[in-house]
Amino acid sequence: MRISSSQYHDTAIRNIQTSSQKYSQLSVQMATNQRITKPSDDPLGSVLVLRLDSELTSLEQYGKNMELVTYTLSQQETQLSSINNLLLSVQSLVTAAADASYGEDELKAMANELAVLMPGIADLLNAKDGDGNYLFAGSEIDQQPFVKDATGQYIYQGDALVRKVAVSSNTLVDANIVGSDLAPGATFLNDLQDYVALMQTPPTGGAGNESRAMLDKLSTVLGDTTAAITKIGGIVSSLESLEFTNTDIALFTENLRDDLTAVHYPSAYIEMNNALASYESTLKVYSSVSQLSLFNKI
Repeated sequence: MRISSSQYHDTAIRNIQTSSQKYSQLSVQMATNQRITKPSDDPLGSVLVLRLDSELTSLEQYGKNMELVTYTLSQQETQLSSINNLLLSVQSLVTAAADASYGEDELKAMANELAVLMPGIADLLNAKDGDGNYLFAGSEIDQQPFVKDATGQYIYQGDALVRKVAVSSNTLVDANIVGSDLAPGATFLNDLQDYVALMQTPPTGGAGNESRAMLDKLSTVLGDTTAAITKIGGIVSSLESLEFTNTDIALFTENLRDDLTAVHYPSAYIEMNNALASYESTLKVYSSVSQLSLFNKI
């Protein structure tokens, strides 16, 4: 079999280029501590690294989602606790008013206190977060949820949408409490407003029956607000536990990615020296042989 000089030159140059590329590749890997600098370095490993990077990106987003949910729910919890305190004060006054022994002047004095407490409850239901969004308006965060209409009656302008937020690959949590669950249709605010008006001009025989009816309504609303606070506590507690789980998963994923991409220096050093030796020896032989011709043998 005859090998032409052209074939020899092509083969030698190709070997030189291969050794040079291998040496350069290993040099970059050792300098960056990245075994995979481009997909062709390890096609299967590159795919795995992309999947792991995607998983880490998702975990990072889950972490941000948990922070947002915790922030929103914590602000709502603060407002709900304040609402509860006002409702308990109202309940104490209404309980006293249910006693038929109180006279007109005493009932009017209670009405004055209720007239101060009642707007406070409405204001807390219309509370905003640090970004100016209404906390209890559902998805209508730029719309004040509880307002008075032309007749002086409260109406609810928000919606009943409870936002669901992903905090893991298979977990969604409620991200807000809606005002329609706390004071459905603003009915309670209207009932309380009507009761305050009644107490400001109490009937001759007192307001015992009306007060007992108001106590039942107060009990219902207190139950709703307390249930909402309990719900928030449960969600925040579960998020704290899930955060630890996600942190462990992220750490494992990062370590696995590092194991796939990190350079094994002893092996890389040996391969790099071998590539350099191959390059130098091939170049030396090619340089010597390329100078030979038939005239050297004559």
